[in-house]
Amino acid sequence: MQIGNLPVCTIDVFGNHANGFFAGTLHEVASNSIFQEFHQNSFFMVLIIEQAAGTLVVDNETNAAGSLQIVVIKPNSINKLHFNAGYKGKVICFTEEFFSLRYNDNMLNQFSVLETSGRSVFLLSEENFCSVQNILAFTQSEFSNQKTDAQKALRSYLNIFLIELERNYNPLKISKYPGFSKEKAHKFQNLVKVGYKQFKLPSYYANQLNITTNYLNKISKQYFGVSSGLLIRNHLILESKRILHYTNLSIGEVAFELGFEHVSYFVSFFKKQTGKTPEQFRKNK
Repeated sequence: MQIGNLPVCTIDVFGNHANGFFAGTLHEVASNSIFQEFHQNSFFMVLIIEQAAGTLVVDNETNAAGSLQIVVIKPNSINKLHFNAGYKGKVICFTEEFFSLRYNDNMLNQFSVLETSGRSVFLLSEENFCSVQNILAFTQSEFSNQKTDAQKALRSYLNIFLIELERNYNPLKISKYPGFSKEKAHKFQNLVKVGYKQFKLPSYYANQLNITTNYLNKISKQYFGVSSGLLIRNHLILESKRILHYTNLSIGEVAFELGFEHVSYFVSFFKKQTGKTPEQFRKNK
């Protein structure tokens, strides 16, 4: 989704990417003016910050840049990155298609660090940061040298890198929902990302998944911690806030953009979910 006139960056912004993958230094992000203004990415970008000062804005969350930080920017997130002099770190960028060519479309779903609703910034201990750096060294070498079967190797390194991030992001995670239910839960989440404007009831998604609405609600609670209806509403609110915060569209235009038939329905929905009217949220942004 492109919001208003915000630029949308593809991974081509780095020029020398390997068909959907890029490994480089923090300088290649910090020195690019497009990242210093509000924009959206069409790819995953992970910043591995060894030391820095500055401001990181991802959707409605603002953080100070610091040392031993991991910043995960998901596709469609609206972000702006500003670094003061003296920064040091690495960046890994990849598209979902790049990863899925070796694994499959559902494999990225095992990483809670990449979930849309997850936090964007977290810290590592010096020991864990060193482990991540070691993996990055192999990855950077493979990316730079581009030997035979380099893309296969890069996908393997990327998988290892994400596993290491996941261990630090969610160290107590236990895979309790393997197989059928986990697959259906993530298919539901992906369907919502595509269809939330037109389809706002769990029954539609249950029909698409060939399961009952009750079962959809059960697996949504198991895997995401919220009911299927609340997951849909949460995504609508996230997209509403993005548009209200980063565009000058009127409230009526926002309602239309999100698939509401009447402005009053959107205003009532937004206030019920957030405790504020869209106008109040925009004034306090």
